[in-house]
Amino acid sequence: MHHIENLDYDKNLFIFGETVDTKFGSIRFLTYREYLSHAAEINLIAQNSLHIYYNYRNQLKEAMADESSLKALTEIKEADLLEIVLSTRQLLNAYLKIFQLVFDGNEEIQYEIIFESSESFHFVRRLIMDMNVITEDKVSPNEEIQRAIERSRRFKQQSSQEQTFVDIVTSIVASTSNSFDDVCRMNIFQVYAIYARVGAIYNYQTSTLFATVAEKVNIESWNKHIDLFKLEDDVISKNEFDKKFGGLLQM
Repeated sequence: MHHIENLDYDKNLFIFGETVDTKFGSIRFLTYREYLSHAAEINLIAQNSLHIYYNYRNQLKEAMADESSLKALTEIKEADLLEIVLSTRQLLNAYLKIFQLVFDGNEEIQYEIIFESSESFHFVRRLIMDMNVITEDKVSPNEEIQRAIERSRRFKQQSSQEQTFVDIVTSIVASTSNSFDDVCRMNIFQVYAIYARVGAIYNYQTSTLFATVAEKVNIESWNKHIDLFKLEDDVISKNEFDKKFGGLLQM
């Protein structure tokens, strides 16, 4: 167990799966099975104020809401996430469910203390997200840029083959000495790290094989650094957006 008091910590240490001690209590990792079983709650926790704003806005647009209703949503866009969570039963229940799991059902934990201040809430949220490799999708407060981000993301999803948890689990079991039960009991950091390393090793072996019969084959090291928290680059800055599309918008 190691102690964490602020968000200045080395996320790489999470590979060991040790319980983290905080002033609010000891926080454990979700097992991979728990992570998959509570995907709905995890998806809600991964949303910040802007994500929630755009979700509500899209729902209202689909319901053909009037412009005044859409403008009223700007309060959500500018609100602190804690305010939104406390006023939305579905979000609050999701946080409480995950808190109860990672604090291991400790009845002595006073969850209301976590929700007393924005600082406490965001500390616990960020720590739990980092421990379980939960990342926020990139989002922009500029709605034109956000539409461009969403289009780019949809295109990438259509043009790439996304791996399912079955692909991940079977790859680890087939390539290592771990059983299905072993993988289920690992934390998500360990699962992703092993899966990525297995892929790097196979890429290295394939590249070195091709290098014997072809020139200029790029061989990446099998033990290269793998950043599990790296996000897909779907975002462009406001300046980049204006340079690319500003002229079109003025036509």
